Amino acid sequence: MSQTIDLTVDWERGTIKQALARLPEKMDEAAMEALDEGADFIKMVAKNIVRVDTGTLRKSIRKERGGTDWRTVKVRAGGYFVNPKTGLICNYAHWVEMNYPFLRPAYDTARNYILDLIRKKVVEAIQNE
Repeated sequence: MSQTIDLTVDWERGTIKQALARLPEKMDEAAMEALDEGADFIKMVAKNIVRVDTGTLRKSIRKERGGTDWRTVKVRAGGYFVNPKTGLICNYAHWVEMNYPFLRPAYDTARNYILDLIRKKVVEAIQNE
């Protein structure tokens, strides 16, 4: 004797349709959270490897959100801080990066970590929906 169970999903009223409709947003939020954490990691690594004289360049390394796309997260250096030796705004980050790289090596160090973090957070978002 066999047993049969019939399952029917009412896509118009069911929560499955609502959950599926929310997935892209949840996945986007999870990926942004991972990118934000990844940028913090890049910032930390860059601050640890940048060449230091007065510390002004190190202080200027920061994470910024926004720009032309709200999903953009940047790690930047330079500006905003005054070098105590020169009395000028820190405008030499690009020169230091070209001669003694610190941002690119920080990114290279963090790249796989960030990709794994994105995968992990997106999968968690899907599983929690």
